Amino acid sequence: MPSSPTVRDVILRDGAALRLRSPQPEDEADIRAFFDRLSFESRYMRFHGAGRTDLVSRDYAQADGEARMPLLAHLGDRIVAVAGYDRLNEPDAAEVAFAVSEEMRGRGLATRMLEQLAEIAAGRGITRFDAEVLADNRAMLHVFSNVGFGVRRVTSHGVVHLDLDLRPTEALAERIDDRTHAATVVSLQALLRPQSVAVVGASSRPGSIGGAIYQAIILGGFAGVATPVHRDGGIVASTRAVRSLAELPEPAELAVVAVGAGDVQAVAEEAAACGVRALLVVSTGFGDTDEPEGRAREEALLATVRAHGLRLVGPNALGVVNTDPEVALQALIGRVPVRAGGLGLSSQSGALGLALLGHAAARRMGVSSFLALGNRADVSTNDVLEHFADDERTKVVAFYVESFGNPRRFSQVARRVSRRKPILAVKGSRRAEGDARQNLRIAAALTDAAATEALFHQAGVLRVESTQTLFDAAEFLERQPLPAGRSIGIVTNSGGLGTVAADAAAVRGLRLARTSDATRARLAADLPAADRIGNPIDLGVRAPVDDERAAVRALLDDEGVDAVLVVHVGLGGDDPGMRLAALEDAVADASKPVAACVVGLDGELPERDERRVPNYRFPEAAIRALAIAADRRDWLGRRLGQAPELPGFDADAARVLVAGAQDGRLDAEQVVALLGTAGLALAPGARAVPEDAVEVLVGAVNDAELGPVIGVGAGGGRPLVPGDVAFRLAPLTDVDAEDLVDAPAALRAALATGRHDVAALRDVVLRVAALADALPELAEAELDPVRVAPGGVTVAGARMRIAPPPQRERAKTW
Repeated sequence: MPSSPTVRDVILRDGAALRLRSPQPEDEADIRAFFDRLSFESRYMRFHGAGRTDLVSRDYAQADGEARMPLLAHLGDRIVAVAGYDRLNEPDAAEVAFAVSEEMRGRGLATRMLEQLAEIAAGRGITRFDAEVLADNRAMLHVFSNVGFGVRRVTSHGVVHLDLDLRPTEALAERIDDRTHAATVVSLQALLRPQSVAVVGASSRPGSIGGAIYQAIILGGFAGVATPVHRDGGIVASTRAVRSLAELPEPAELAVVAVGAGDVQAVAEEAAACGVRALLVVSTGFGDTDEPEGRAREEALLATVRAHGLRLVGPNALGVVNTDPEVALQALIGRVPVRAGGLGLSSQSGALGLALLGHAAARRMGVSSFLALGNRADVSTNDVLEHFADDERTKVVAFYVESFGNPRRFSQVARRVSRRKPILAVKGSRRAEGDARQNLRIAAALTDAAATEALFHQAGVLRVESTQTLFDAAEFLERQPLPAGRSIGIVTNSGGLGTVAADAAAVRGLRLARTSDATRARLAADLPAADRIGNPIDLGVRAPVDDERAAVRALLDDEGVDAVLVVHVGLGGDDPGMRLAALEDAVADASKPVAACVVGLDGELPERDERRVPNYRFPEAAIRALAIAADRRDWLGRRLGQAPELPGFDADAARVLVAGAQDGRLDAEQVVALLGTAGLALAPGARAVPEDAVEVLVGAVNDAELGPVIGVGAGGGRPLVPGDVAFRLAPLTDVDAEDLVDAPAALRAALATGRHDVAALRDVVLRVAALADALPELAEAELDPVRVAPGGVTVAGARMRIAPPPQRERAKTW
């Protein structure tokens, strides 16, 4: 047996989340009991006859995890499904079989178990599953046909022989992604759209967190049934509490748990027994303590949740909100006036999450849903993104996160969601930086900022530096169209503020539009009293509203202007609220974005209401929001990347080479051989730099949190400084490789000086990325210099280090 059991958590079609694990010898009796509970027909289909359940149960319980690899699925204390593969004489093939109890069929459990067995097998060099299925077993044939693998079928004498190609394809990935997305959305219904809620630990005692949450639910106008639960009974917010969940006449869909840490486990077990579908645990004292006892408590809680198919927010969660009038759920610690609207909010930090809600209320921005996730033992940012993707009420997504449990999955989900609606993120730093003395230069250059930029850029997530900027950008993205480009026009009544805005635009990658001759003639005719009709347009301190309206309309009508910013300070004593309302009327039918910085003489903003034009206190904030919108347009305008074709790349040969190497730096011969498996040749004797050649560094780092990260920057052994090297996460598409080569400013400038073979450089980058993605043991790789000349590329130097892969295995598979 393996030293520790394999554990995989999966999510089913109906939203239940179950735990799969490899068996132990003591499971033999339970496995046999599972097979014996099956109907005669089910046993006949599984064993092609009567079958010896004692023999197969023993074989599964004593499996070594290599020649034979089984998985068990539990619901409560019973096994409800068994699946496994047995290696065949062919080294890359195995026979697969599984059985699912009658009550669990139709929920997608067989498909999930097959997915996990295939992933485990692929990691052990198995590329094909064989299966023998009776022709009458239509349910099992349907599973094999629809899971997404390439399938070859041969039928003979009432038996269907199936060959499943386990090699990954885009079609398979899309099929799994679609299943996971649909199941995750369903699973969150009990959390965000419950028809009934029980608050366990709610009392009338002053300072009772449970009592405060129950009162918040009631005052928020919850559309369903809410019940306080407390062992002492009593009256809470005019409602008598029941003493346990078992006393409820109908099971609550959602249980909010606000009891001491030591009592949470018992509440979870009672909730599962009573038919509760989701838990929101606000109690602290779990993984948030960083103490072994707390972590063990959290693991036990998650095991209970998984054993019964529940979803869990927390522990250490602040609460959830759904402003949909059909739900009106405000299950929060703390009372914040929440308006309904299009902003979807999520936070890993409870206190910061409450602050986010407060900011939204202060700015009169409406919220669709809000989740403060706490320790994220189960429900994570990835889950929340899946919800926001399908939620028609959510127009803009914003979140705060400190770490990613499954960064690759986050990238996949966020990339899909970003195509439909903008995602804004503030990220706190919790990365543990490695010891640079033991790393190659490429690894030392992978700072937290660089890693986050790589992850977010590929996923289309718009990273902002502060919560203020998050709301500035969210307000703009919710209320205005995206600019078609990065050229802006500025209208102001202060030349100095116009200059400030123009300087801020240059810093943020925006440019002042060059207005057309027709526009300048129109401005000259319409604005004879203006101080300046260039861009920025300076109307003068006491310019009337009509002049401002005319200038804005002229810029909006100019094809060379993508967006307009109005900067106005009430120096003339006029009412800034009236000025802003007039601007709103002037651009009501505009198809281009307009932002404003209209403030009174005292620097105060006019009273906010449901205005379409976002108004900012400082021009720099408005420019920053415009630039973020332009960044989003740029990302949406990129062509969709494709997986590259890499002739001569041999991942199997690379794995064999690494398997026979010692941990640590590879010697020169090993480096040459490993590069050869990727279709790359090392020419260490090429010391003379060809005329016109540019020296480039191409590297890879197997990051403990993010997985394989690929870096490209200026080469030649130079010290790496911020901005010299760009990173992206593997696997790379062809578009990712283009981005990587183009991102470092110094490298971009150097390659632009001649007709260098940039396509050949991209090919090198893609091959290094594929090698790093195929070899978890490849801790670091650094090709430097890669000399790019008009006639091709030469890899003149390379260093590599292998090590045991980082221990980032998580049971959760979605």
